[in-house]
Amino acid sequence: MNGLPQNLEAEQHVIGSILSQNACFDRVSSFLTADDFFEPVHRHLFKVIGDMIGAGQVANPVTMKGAVSDDLQVGDLSGMRYVVRLFAEFPMPYAIVDLATAVKDAAVRRGLVLAAERIHEWASLSQPGSKTEDLITECEKQFAEAIGKGRPADEGDAAVRAIEEVSLAHQRQKSEAIPWFIGEAQQVLGDDLEFGWLVGLLADSGGGKTSFALQQAYHAMEAGYPVLFLSGDQKPEEVYKQIASQRASVQSNDLRKGRATDNEVGSVITVLNAMRGKPFEVRKMGRPTTAEISMWVRAFNRKHGRGLVIIDHAKRVSFTDRRTMLAEGVNQVYGDLKALMQETENAGILLMQRNSDGQGRDNPRPVRGDAYGGAGALENLDGLIALYVEEQWIDHMLSNARTGARKDEIEARREHVKGKAELVGLKARFAEGGIRRNIKREARFTRFSSLTEDWHEQGTML
Repeated sequence: MNGLPQNLEAEQHVIGSILSQNACFDRVSSFLTADDFFEPVHRHLFKVIGDMIGAGQVANPVTMKGAVSDDLQVGDLSGMRYVVRLFAEFPMPYAIVDLATAVKDAAVRRGLVLAAERIHEWASLSQPGSKTEDLITECEKQFAEAIGKGRPADEGDAAVRAIEEVSLAHQRQKSEAIPWFIGEAQQVLGDDLEFGWLVGLLADSGGGKTSFALQQAYHAMEAGYPVLFLSGDQKPEEVYKQIASQRASVQSNDLRKGRATDNEVGSVITVLNAMRGKPFEVRKMGRPTTAEISMWVRAFNRKHGRGLVIIDHAKRVSFTDRRTMLAEGVNQVYGDLKALMQETENAGILLMQRNSDGQGRDNPRPVRGDAYGGAGALENLDGLIALYVEEQWIDHMLSNARTGARKDEIEARREHVKGKAELVGLKARFAEGGIRRNIKREARFTRFSSLTEDWHEQGTML
């Protein structure tokens, strides 16, 4: 048995990563089982952890006390001391999918070796008169069973996969998705960011869509999900600085101009150092095609596994066919990106700069037709959220007002909307369309927060 294929280090990293971030379990449990581990203690721990998570409990060295068998001994370490060591020394959550795949690959290779030995034994014991066809059939059966263990059960059966998804959602009391950093976004969309979804975020130029998206990126990383940010306007260093200024409550302009205090600079550097170990990639893009974006996303997934992909912004993506009409070309782009999210099992956010239609209306609040490509191009989006800052439109609305009463009405709204923004659900798969929620807009820190939740609870450094 000692000569069989194995990868004990990968097994240790898988267990350590799940103990560190329980969300890692859901990312690998669809294809990795306890029987795939070579080391018995790892099989036992994976099963115990899976049972606890399945019951809605947190699995870590504190909560697992009493759940780990007292008979476990790993060298000179007791079972619980070994759990603590795995938790402290082996977490690599950003590489959990690759590590679990390595464990699965070793298990498949062990299965092939054992199948070959069984075939050799069967062939050796067979009588001289045995039919060659029978031997070939048995070989094919043995190897098919071994290789089949390398794939999720019933891979081609959509009904079985649907049953598994329903069961998992029932166990977790929620769907498997990346949580929004702000509850109001979940309310207007009707759900969190489901894997395989493509959600549009629509805002005016300077309306805060990039700031909103970067807050979501950091929140996803904190929850254990890798993030790929494709930026059309900012260099990677600028993206990192903007996130750090949001988190440390430092005005980005002061940081850029060298006017920040020593304490503020120290807080920003602390955030930046913490981000160095997070699964976060930023790529500056020019005018890529969807094929180029697909190449970047798939390379990201091979390195980190599935996660959140943010594309800033839609007008940067080139049409494959330049001869097509705008709506048709945009619809093609959205369709390609939606298919990419489904194939790679990522959650996608596509930022859209609102067109100028709102300037011709008395009420410039966004509508579906304001989206890039028009309302007809949105069929491939699973949801569309508008981020609307009415405070930026007050002067324009006053210039369009025809009566004194209308001007007074608009002026009265200035204080009401100051420091606020509005999220509008223009398209939602699992919610009524048109749901609106007010949120807090902190322009000096280029960030948004909930009006109903404590900002401290969302993890922001103040």
